Amino acid sequence: MRALSAISVLFLSAYTAFGQSAATPAFDVASVKVSQGGRGGRGFPGRGFGNQIAAEPGALTMRNVSMRAAIHWAFDVPEFQISGPAWLASERYDITAKAAGEAPEDQLRLMLRTLLADRFKLVTHAEQKTMPYYLLTVAKGGPKFKESTDTGEPVLTAGPNSSTAVLRRVPMSQLIDMLQPILQAPVIDQTGLKGRYDATLNVGALISAPIQNDDLTGTVITAVQDLLGLKIEPKKGPLDMLVVDHAEKVPTEN
Repeated sequence: MRALSAISVLFLSAYTAFGQSAATPAFDVASVKVSQGGRGGRGFPGRGFGNQIAAEPGALTMRNVSMRAAIHWAFDVPEFQISGPAWLASERYDITAKAAGEAPEDQLRLMLRTLLADRFKLVTHAEQKTMPYYLLTVAKGGPKFKESTDTGEPVLTAGPNSSTAVLRRVPMSQLIDMLQPILQAPVIDQTGLKGRYDATLNVGALISAPIQNDDLTGTVITAVQDLLGLKIEPKKGPLDMLVVDHAEKVPTEN
């Protein structure tokens, strides 16, 4: 079932050996602190609309993020495919870091892995586990949104009236970040949609309609297909997991 893998062969090869490679790049300067914001709400980890994580060439800023969210961003792994102690989701941290010069996002991710290993003594390995998941594909008739033509951060706002929601510059990865906490299982993207997208959703009828037989999952699946033209199917099979073997709650001093 190789097609199910959300992380690809690189996950199993590179991540299993994480912490053993001296060539992993590192930030020039970094500050890591326990957040004074406390244990906030879950928010949108990593790629969230709350802008908890801001990356620009050569610099990375994280505010009040969980260790799970930091690992999610560093390894580019969906949160539901990270296995470890419960505190990874509850404890919060502020991280600011700068490279010696400009660095693209993929290099910043590598640098953050080094930082987490250095300051939190993070040790991980990769393995496969058989578990339930959802497969996200394009429904018959195609997606009901268009590719964005402008630049900037992803945005989710209310429309001109309470019955609409407006999405701007939203990638599939961010939609999945929103769906997984609701569905309580990994969502594997097989839409083939690689860009950022705009959509105006008529959510008024959905909000006012009762959930049938307490079936929130079924309601969400129907809504995603009706509003976005995307199909969600329940599956079960082997998924690549990033397992946290060790991490310390209190980071070493700056």
